[in-house]
Amino acid sequence: MQVEIKRENYACNKKMCSENDAYSKMDHLINKIIEKEGFIQYKIDKKCISTNGGNYLGELSEIDVQGKTKDGDKVLNIFVKKMNTGDEMKIISIPNAYMTELFFYKELSKIFHELQEEARVPLNKKYWTVKSYDESEKDLILMDNLSRKGFITPDRMDVVSLQFAEKAIQELAKFHAFSFILKEKRPEYFEKRIRTMKSPFKPGKDWDGFVQNILKTTIKFVDENLKERVENYSVNIEKKYLNYYEDKKTQRCLVHGDYRPNNVLTKITNGDVLEVVPVDYQLLYYGCPIIDILYFMTCATDRKFRKAHLSNLKDLYHGTMKDFLKYFNIDVENVYPKVVFEKEYEEKKDFALMMAFLILPFMFASETDVPDISKEDLSEIQFKVNDDKFKERFDGIIQDFIDCGVL
Repeated sequence: MQVEIKRENYACNKKMCSENDAYSKMDHLINKIIEKEGFIQYKIDKKCISTNGGNYLGELSEIDVQGKTKDGDKVLNIFVKKMNTGDEMKIISIPNAYMTELFFYKELSKIFHELQEEARVPLNKKYWTVKSYDESEKDLILMDNLSRKGFITPDRMDVVSLQFAEKAIQELAKFHAFSFILKEKRPEYFEKRIRTMKSPFKPGKDWDGFVQNILKTTIKFVDENLKERVENYSVNIEKKYLNYYEDKKTQRCLVHGDYRPNNVLTKITNGDVLEVVPVDYQLLYYGCPIIDILYFMTCATDRKFRKAHLSNLKDLYHGTMKDFLKYFNIDVENVYPKVVFEKEYEEKKDFALMMAFLILPFMFASETDVPDISKEDLSEIQFKVNDDKFKERFDGIIQDFIDCGVL
């Protein structure tokens, strides 16, 4: 049966969406899904969506298909991530990022599901991923649109709730645990497909120029009496930052690479966080799990939150991993002992300070002035951050590292 897609409500911001030829391919893939799902009559609503600074590697769209099949009424809500064709960041390969995410959704997530089924992990203890469509391709990722099922993302500038942080950290522990599970249950696959995954960043003069430029922005927010300490710490920060990604002396596993509130969908009812689902695996690589924890804590929390809850969240992380691994007959103390976890956390904790300099400005970029890092010269890119919110969060991290003697 040949089905023709009808453009019904195509609301599109021209600054975000590329020309029609890029969307003809998306139409073709949606057409294949419609055929496979057995639609006889249908209508389609499409719109491009803004992330207000929450996504830097492509364009996002929502596609709703509503109609009839031989079995009755049916609705599909599809979320699409489209690579900006022709654009290539100098510090991260955008095509590689999309290939990585395609690998996760079309292959790795299915293996996660198989492993959990084999181990009979209870429904409420499983690691969940968003349903993806097999029609996805290297420059177009198509997934179930969970926003139509009540899922939201926290505001990127807000401090998250304790409930959200706890559930996000628990999911992160399960995600990391799959590396140890794959090594035990699928050793050949682990060696060929997991251990070989490299850091997404590309070292070189473009990376160095980007780092030095961002430092000019962030150091302006440092109090005068602290600037000398901060400047001394930031010497060679561009190399140290990447070294933490590449360090092979620590425990290593699958690392999400961009684990922040924008990439953890949540369903909240009557103020209670019922579920969280991690998304966006474009920067996935094999590295140190501590990086993900510090990344999340830097982006999602402030000094007051960390003083009250960091220790408990670290315990929750390791305890969750321990409990999850039991379903697979793996003892966490044999693969990631608590003493090793604590030691490496202490050794790597200043990654959070480096993030405050290099990544936090992206989190607090003004919504009307989000930089296009795929097109602009990274050594000259300008940030206009929300000064009050950024400085409060930034000062809190600076004070954390004064207290622990790093600064």
